[in-house]
Amino acid sequence: MFFRFQIRDALKAVRIEATKAYKQYVEEPKSIHRRGRFDVELELLQWPLLLPLLAMVAGLALSAQAGQTCSLLTLTAGFICLLLSAFHSDRRLFSCCAVLFFLLWGLYALTPWLFPDNPPSSIRFAASDLPVTVEGIVASRPTVSPDGSRLVVRVEHLFDQKRIKPVHGMLMLYISEGDVALVRGDRIRCRTRISIPRRLGLPGEFDYPRYLAFQGIAAVGRVVSQQEIVLIMGGAEQSLQRSIDLLAKRSGDAIRSALPDQAVSSVLAALLIGDQKRIPQQLADAYTRAGVNHILSISGFHVGIIAAFITLAALWILTRFEYTALRWNARRNAVLLAVPAMLIYLFITGNAPATARSVIMLAACALALYMERETDPINTLLLAAFFLIAINPPTLFEISFQLSFLSLWGIIVAVPPLTARLSAVGRPWVRTLIQFVAASLAATCATLIPVLYIFKIASLNGILTNFLIVPLLGYGAVLAGFCVLPFLALMPAFNHILLWPAAKMVQLSNLIIEFFAALPVIRFHGISSWDMFFFLLFMGCISFVRSLPKRFALGAVIPLAAIALHIQGPSNADGRLHITMLSVGQAESLLLRLPDGTTLLVDGGGYLHDNGKDFGQRFLAPALGALGIRRIDRMISTHDHPDHIGGLAYVARYLPVGEFWSVSELSSAASHDIKTALSEHAVPIRMLAAGDRITLSDGIELQVLSPSKHASRRSREAVTDENEESLVFRISYGRFSMLFTADAGFDAERFMMSSGYDLKSTVLKVGHHGSRYSTSEEFLDRVRPRLAMISAGAGNRFGLPSDRTVDLIESKGIPLYRTDRDGTIELVSDGAGWSVTTPYAAD
Repeated sequence: MFFRFQIRDALKAVRIEATKAYKQYVEEPKSIHRRGRFDVELELLQWPLLLPLLAMVAGLALSAQAGQTCSLLTLTAGFICLLLSAFHSDRRLFSCCAVLFFLLWGLYALTPWLFPDNPPSSIRFAASDLPVTVEGIVASRPTVSPDGSRLVVRVEHLFDQKRIKPVHGMLMLYISEGDVALVRGDRIRCRTRISIPRRLGLPGEFDYPRYLAFQGIAAVGRVVSQQEIVLIMGGAEQSLQRSIDLLAKRSGDAIRSALPDQAVSSVLAALLIGDQKRIPQQLADAYTRAGVNHILSISGFHVGIIAAFITLAALWILTRFEYTALRWNARRNAVLLAVPAMLIYLFITGNAPATARSVIMLAACALALYMERETDPINTLLLAAFFLIAINPPTLFEISFQLSFLSLWGIIVAVPPLTARLSAVGRPWVRTLIQFVAASLAATCATLIPVLYIFKIASLNGILTNFLIVPLLGYGAVLAGFCVLPFLALMPAFNHILLWPAAKMVQLSNLIIEFFAALPVIRFHGISSWDMFFFLLFMGCISFVRSLPKRFALGAVIPLAAIALHIQGPSNADGRLHITMLSVGQAESLLLRLPDGTTLLVDGGGYLHDNGKDFGQRFLAPALGALGIRRIDRMISTHDHPDHIGGLAYVARYLPVGEFWSVSELSSAASHDIKTALSEHAVPIRMLAAGDRITLSDGIELQVLSPSKHASRRSREAVTDENEESLVFRISYGRFSMLFTADAGFDAERFMMSSGYDLKSTVLKVGHHGSRYSTSEEFLDRVRPRLAMISAGAGNRFGLPSDRTVDLIESKGIPLYRTDRDGTIELVSDGAGWSVTTPYAAD
């Protein structure tokens, strides 16, 4: 003990002398350049992991976004340079080599995920339109949600025509209905159609193939229910993680059996074991609109509460016995006891990045406290981020990791300075209240731009809602549930009693959420990658720039630069006609931007069958936002089929719409949502029919060719084929023209040809996704297009576009563009010439 105090005093004396030397250095009349350089070096020494982490993140981002990589040989050369620079007296050389090495490491680290080796036995080569039987091991904890389940299978064998083929690779298996009773390590067999995930080629599209690749998944399959999955051997592979998964599953089953109300049991299971996917979508959306959905995912807050509880409990136990109280440092050992408990809790809850970040920071703080060292919150956060990304590079692209990191970053930047200024406040409860408000406000503001960028919806309601929900769920339900969690398997008959306090708090929380969810939220699709860059630059400046004048100057200039970028952004009124055929799968949607900047949206895509998901929210609105569309002047519905009208309702609710054009009375079930949305926003509806001519802007005219006025007035029951009564129109602009045929078939084509309309057009939008029952040779000869465009989904089950239609178009020497092959198609004309590009090519 004596020597320890001597060492501590000696280190303190060294620190004092170093401070004096630094002050003397600053006060000496040296050049401003040298002093500024010294200050920068000293500041960087305060955060030794900052530059390596930035370099690593930059390398990973370049690799993921631009496909840039480096070889193992280059990485090795960088490491040798780093080792040699460690023996040089100039620390700047070592810093530069460290930045270079971690940049190269970031460029190399994602190679196994982005460019995996695919030998002939890979599961990717088993992809086909025909179902096959596969056998393998469940490789991860199954995820169960109200609209289906999914599990990852490490495939080992494939049964094809009574032959057994050895294969390897990870298969994401989707189960459309019901729960899943399987566990990691089970050997299963099922029959499914294997497919390779691909992008649609749509602006603003979520990169689903990359998302799967970062999980090591090579292919996907689907079954209807678990009844189609045969369990060959339970526990074929035993592991510690399987045992933990079984424990988590039994705990979740105990919670659900004791609490029949799904709204209560699902939230409590999310709080205690991280099983938030089972929360009903409507309730999850309500928590999002209320601004407190963060409470449902286990993160630093939950871990901190439980760690504090374990520490206090351990401290109470250690101080109750004379031997431990006298011979052990109770406070230091109590903190250490919380670390292994948190590690166990981390694996029980699924090892999510946000939880792992919290456990690493807790372990670092506990170790520092045990060694009597001071801790810096920013350095601790940098350590956790560096460790997680170094161990598993794709963690950087996990949304939960990003939002957890940013929210805590905001709290660290805002709350400590405020706390230091509150020391003069006499009443402790006032200080606590102000700190709570500051933490809630800081976390909300620090994640506002990223949340809008990712989800296109954000809520400021959490600033108020946190006052009620955090005590109820964060402190109350979490602690009440965590205390009884070990006893659920021991006393199943009393589980409903043990969980009663936590359940009542969750039930009260859900009632409060219903009220706050009705408050307005922010919906915005205009946040770009540049906005994210300026946001991160702003956060970096206020965190790491120590000079107050520079900090305030940069803090003002950076947001102004981001705002100026939006103000000076490209205008839609560039004097040209832009026609964009959006790649929306087996559906159809076209966007027209006229020379004066006004917009027309022709159809909105959609799902062929109702699956409970909003096509407009998931695909159409993000695509329009990525294209810079803030208003739809004219929305056109060619007919009421769900693959054409499905995405329009969401757009009509959250974007200003000037007018709605249609040929039907919107009386079908598929058109109910769009009719309601138009009524809510008082959007005028205009009925069109053959013979109508509309001047859209100077030099641009729209002529309606079909259906006839008599057909458009018929009731839905009298219509034999809605496709034949689709809205067909022709746009003309100078010497350029385009014919939009929607889903019109042979009957509609004969009607237009017999009506004497001028059908000759520069571009033909081929009817009915290229069906064999549309685009007759006579009709094609009348139109005489110089270009044809087809909207169809890759590998669709209808076999569209048909070989007959494609062969006919190609036999006429007409260039053909298809969304299933080319992605989104962009056509631009100035009224004289025209050009076509595919800027968002599909995989």
